[in-house]
Amino acid sequence: MKTFLILFSFLLLTNRDVIHKDTPLQIDKNGNIIGLPNEYSPAKFDEAEKILQIRNRIIVFPECITEYFEEYKNAKLNLSASWYHSKDIMPFYLNFEISDYSTDYSHSILINLETLELIKVYKETRKAISFINEIIELDKNCLNQYKNGIKITY
Repeated sequence: MKTFLILFSFLLLTNRDVIHKDTPLQIDKNGNIIGLPNEYSPAKFDEAEKILQIRNRIIVFPECITEYFEEYKNAKLNLSASWYHSKDIMPFYLNFEISDYSTDYSHSILINLETLELIKVYKETRKAISFINEIIELDKNCLNQYKNGIKITY
């Protein structure tokens, strides 16, 4: 049993996918997203208009997505990304986590970093010492608005 625990601990500490952590990003006063590799430049997010640009793709978030930003009185946006895991597991992604310290939940919008396609939207609720993740099923109209809103600029 002791050998098993040592081996299991070793695997946890050496397997990058098991201990994977998103890279935190920042948005400067001009809307530039700071912290992504150069291959994703230009990278911008206009918080007021909810417009995201990564390289040559732009999406104006439709109302069915912006409602998650507007749900909170004092919304706090945390932006993170992952581009260093195997694409077999999940596409490289950008994560918009919207929260408010006065609530026990947050919303996350996961977007494909290379195509800007929507991966999923989910709600995370804090329950005592655990978290419950609930995937939000968006209706077809919302999904179509989002998909049709992705534009290639060059």
